[in-house]
Amino acid sequence: MSGTPGKTIAATVDIARGLHEVFGYVTDAAHLPDWQPDVSTAALDDPAHVRVGTRGHEVRHVMGTDRRIGWEVTVYDPDRRYAVRGIDGPVRAHVDVTFTPGATGTHVEYGIGFEGHGVGKLIAVLARRNARKDVPAALDRLKQRLETGSRPGR
Repeated sequence: MSGTPGKTIAATVDIARGLHEVFGYVTDAAHLPDWQPDVSTAALDDPAHVRVGTRGHEVRHVMGTDRRIGWEVTVYDPDRRYAVRGIDGPVRAHVDVTFTPGATGTHVEYGIGFEGHGVGKLIAVLARRNARKDVPAALDRLKQRLETGSRPGR
């Protein structure tokens, strides 16, 4: 994943749905809580005009408390690639997602890296460790949600 700095956590999943459907679902911030259980809400500031520079935010349960996290779209290439970077806080995630047609649907490559600022340099180490188990589980939830329409248990 070219857009994620530092030590990137990467995972892939094949989803038996079309490229446009998968890209649309992943890039719609309102769906983030459906497949990332630590997120309670998420929204783009201007969901009708998503492009590089569009900003959004999420409320994520981190280290025992809910935190509002802001981010910005850094890559928006419909049906191909989507990337965001954190813009505030001591730990800023850089997420890069690539979508390619697969034999029976869409192949998704997901990468996340963490950039620590100040005390966040120590916290980033914990974030990377948690991401190693959380990212594959989140992609499994994404697959289940898109293929069956069900919302996996939280």
